[in-house]
Amino acid sequence: MIGVILAGGNSTRFGEDKSLYDLEGTEMYQHVATRLIKSGICDKIVISTNARLKDEFSEFETIVDDDKYTDYGPLTGIYSVAKKYVGKPLLVVSTDTPYIPSKWFRALGDMYTKLGKTIVTGGEQLHPLVGIYADPNLVEKLETQLESQKLSIRAFLKNIDHMTLNVESLGYTEADFRNINHKSDIE
Repeated sequence: MIGVILAGGNSTRFGEDKSLYDLEGTEMYQHVATRLIKSGICDKIVISTNARLKDEFSEFETIVDDDKYTDYGPLTGIYSVAKKYVGKPLLVVSTDTPYIPSKWFRALGDMYTKLGKTIVTGGEQLHPLVGIYADPNLVEKLETQLESQKLSIRAFLKNIDHMTLNVESLGYTEADFRNINHKSDIE
């Protein structure tokens, strides 16, 4: 399993690069990386990012967004990694969700092992950028979605066999999965 930290956004609402923001003494992407490592389910962790940030993550392999789909959002990041690691399940996590418990990643991994298909996080709201993306034709399906210019990850999920694992079913709360879009979202 490849752990994928999506760190290629432009952070326009945040005002500076979220992935590199010093959160409690550590860059935000490092919080996610630490939790992925602690989960023990990833064989490798990669950073999916844009060309502007490609040199900022030296301790991990960095995969730059495919030039054909620059500024197409997180689907491009998943696509670019899926092209390099064809056939591997991708545990995708956005850089702006630094509080997700490591045990949640293990729960996703357990569900993937049982079902062998894409598993995303759900609850009061859907968290599609916290999930395992796996499909024999993942690259082709992502490329079709990108070509359609329907760039919503939710739109993509309509075209792939997937299941949602509910956070409350395992005793977690929405606070564990909060997404930091603005500096005011940091407590």
